[in-house]
Amino acid sequence: MLRRMCIFLASLVLAAASALISASTAGAATMRTANWSGYVAVGTYNLLQATWVQPAVSCASGSQYSSVWVGLDGYNSSTVEQIGTEADCSNGTPVYYAWYQFYPDQRHTFSHPVQPGDELTGFAHYNAFLKSYDMGILDYTGSWSEHPSGVASGSPPSSAEVIVGLPPCDSGCIQPLADFGTVSVQEALVQAAPLAAANPSEIVMVTGTGQNKDTVSALSNGTDFSATWVRAG
Repeated sequence: MLRRMCIFLASLVLAAASALISASTAGAATMRTANWSGYVAVGTYNLLQATWVQPAVSCASGSQYSSVWVGLDGYNSSTVEQIGTEADCSNGTPVYYAWYQFYPDQRHTFSHPVQPGDELTGFAHYNAFLKSYDMGILDYTGSWSEHPSGVASGSPPSSAEVIVGLPPCDSGCIQPLADFGTVSVQEALVQAAPLAAANPSEIVMVTGTGQNKDTVSALSNGTDFSATWVRAG
């Protein structure tokens, strides 16, 4: 899998090497939110990448939502640049697709099919010289890739995150979490180094009464973790 990651990293490492890198101030504390789980590193990072296996959702009735994505910003800023995949239940029927967003712009979906079990890599990159972002997603199993780009709308990124959770909701709503089983995230890298080197904080989703919506494992090898669904919300 490391060989595959070079497809993305080879063209970006030189840019990352010249970027300003600051140590994370988030520490190793566990944070609890209504819509994010995974890991976030706070600092001026300009390159993030992770690989995951698309989960299969279990749908009974109604509509629930879940997503896996990588992104820059969003933790302590009003903008976020993110790309990932969706695994939802639409009136009891599983729905899968890939998407990207340069928030506050709306999300955009890709037309390529995404299937449970697909192995994907996503990355987000900030070009400090051009003050622009480029992102990418590659579905190894489906043999397709996309590379959206956009102009930065504010300051350089202030965080980098790898998230398993609820997709963005423009109205700020908290949607029911789809039963995604367990999601395996591998080889999460920040500035082309293991995510653990950025001293990230763990994030777990909880309900309004403090019950876990999912559980998140510790980082293994500095780059790998899993999230397991517990309840819809």
